[in-house]
Order: sequence, then structure tokens, then C-alpha cells
Amino acid sequence: MAESKNWYAVRTLNNKEKSVIEKLKLELLRSDVESLLSRHIIPTEKVFTIRNGKRIAREKTVYPGYLFIETSAVGEISNFLKTINGASGFVRSRTGDINPLKEFEVKKLLNEQESNDNISIDTSNLFSIGESIKVIDGPFTSFKGKVSQVDKDRNKIKVEVLVFSRPTLLELDFLQIERD
Repeated sequence: MAESKNWYAVRTLNNKEKSVIEKLKLELLRSDVESLLSRHIIPTEKVFTIRNGKRIAREKTVYPGYLFIETSAVGEISNFLKTINGASGFVRSRTGDINPLKEFEVKKLLNEQESNDNISIDTSNLFSIGESIKVIDGPFTSFKGKVSQVDKDRNKIKVEVLVFSRPTLLELDFLQIERD
């Protein structure tokens, strides 16, 4: 009777998650036991930053230093992980046991991976109130104004622009404006 397959967390060096899983798959293929590894996940999200007034999108690992695999052969996979540069092995409990992830953790991982709408905005260089900006997207493109309110939670910003020589308040996304 075949063992049931469970999900496990594997610890790796930061930014080595992809190379570790590729090396693991290659080692399993060389040993003709590639069926030991069912699926693997490295949860990522798309992050937008603004540099020099330009939107830059990049993939960011949600759990740096970890990858998640589905297998029924923990012992065999553990032996392969020992030989892979950048892999530290399975995440263990305090007693040293390798425990599978709980069902709610697996559901969360799979939902994060499937909903590729994980978009966040790097808010490290936010706009400040009173700062001069230029609208770069939407119906008010090329309008200039001043920041009047910043809402980090909703990723929105209120900008006062002159429309027909009258001050008008616009609510825009961070990605719709740039510093003037």
C-alpha cells in the first residue's frame, strides 16, 4: 500500500530556494526516483516599487529561506538534501522530528500560490504631504499637484490639482503618480 503524501517545509539559504529545488529534481532524476517528489511550491508575490519615477515590478519570495514539497519519502529526500549546496534540510520540531505541515497551512500555501493577485507596493519611499507630484496614469495624466493625504493601508493618495483654475481633490493609487 502506498504511503500518503504530505507537505513539508525545507530550509534553504536565502535566495537559493529555486536553485535548491532544481538541484533536488536533478538529483532525483539521476537516481531514477523522480517520483518521490510530487509537487513543490516557492510562494512569491509581485511587488511594485517606484524608482526615478518609473514603476518596477519584481517577484518577491513570501517565505525567504523556505520551500515546500509534497512527498511520502521523507527519509530518502532528506538524504538527497544533505548533498545539495544551499539546503539545510527539513524543518524539524524541537524534539528533532520531521512533521508534515498542518492542513490549514497547506491550504493557505496553495491559495497564495493559486491567487496570483498577490500584489503589494513597496511603501518605503512614500510621498509626503505637501510634496509636488505629477499624475502619470489615468484621465488626469500630466496634471501637476500637491499631496494632501496619504493612506498606506489602501495604497491610495489624495492629490490637489488645478482643473479649470480651481483646486480639485483626486484620489489616486501610488502607482499613478511620480515625484515632480
